[in-house]
Parts: sequence; C-alpha cells; structure tokens
Amino acid sequence: MERRRPEVSFVLDASVAMRWALLDGSSQDREYADGVLTSLAQAHAVVPPLWHIEIVSVLRNAEKHGAISEADATAFLQRSARLPITTDDASPIATRLAIAAIARQHRLTGYDATYLELALREGIQLATLDVELKRAAKEAGVVIAMAVF
Repeated sequence: MERRRPEVSFVLDASVAMRWALLDGSSQDREYADGVLTSLAQAHAVVPPLWHIEIVSVLRNAEKHGAISEADATAFLQRSARLPITTDDASPIATRLAIAAIARQHRLTGYDATYLELALREGIQLATLDVELKRAAKEAGVVIAMAVF
C-alpha cells in the first residue's frame, strides 16, 4: 500500500525550528515549538527557500558564540532534512512584488514578509514565534498555527 504524504498544513517559520536546535527562548516558546514538531507526525509543512539559509545562519552564529557545537548543528541539519517539510518552488522573481507589498503594508522585513506571502498564497496557517510576524499574520487574516491540528 502506498503511503500518502499528508496535506500541507502550515508554513513553518525558522523561529520555530531554531527552538528545536538551540533549546533556548521562554518555556512557552519551547512548548509551542515542541508541539509544532510533534504535529509533523501527522501534518506537513512548507517553507520558502529562505528558510534553509536562515537556519544555517542562525546555527552558524550560535556556533560562533558557543551555544551549539559544530557536530550538534550538523546533526540538526541532517535530522531536519528528514522531517515532512517541503520547500516552496515558486520563483522569487514571481513572488518578489507580492513580498515587497506585504512588507510595506504590514511593516515587516522582507524575510518575514516571505513567510506571510507563502501562507497567503497557499491559504494555510503559519507556525511562528516571531512577534511582528504574528501581528502581521493576524492583520492579514492568516491563522497562527496551534501546536495541535
């Protein structure tokens, strides 16, 4: 019997994934991030290509400051590659005008607007711990994903 991939349930922001690797932040943030990770047993996430660069950048910075070892950072990258996370394949050229408009309208960085644009385009929830991105998502009518779907 063929195993079907679950439907895409939410856009995954790097702020959530970094809690899995660094185990920092408030206990509430870690609990939310752990819940999102647990939900991936039955759900599927989508990320913009930027997500991969962001997680490498955060991990590298954490390595430089002694918050994570190179071996642990590499292990996290390998483990996260096995999760049911798909990279959006829309061309950045096709989405950049929408991202710029969203960034202006909601007073976001281009990075954060990339996640919101993807959630809006796909009509799905957004899993994030970023305060400004949560605010903008609510303004735009995007549901913030809860830990349990």
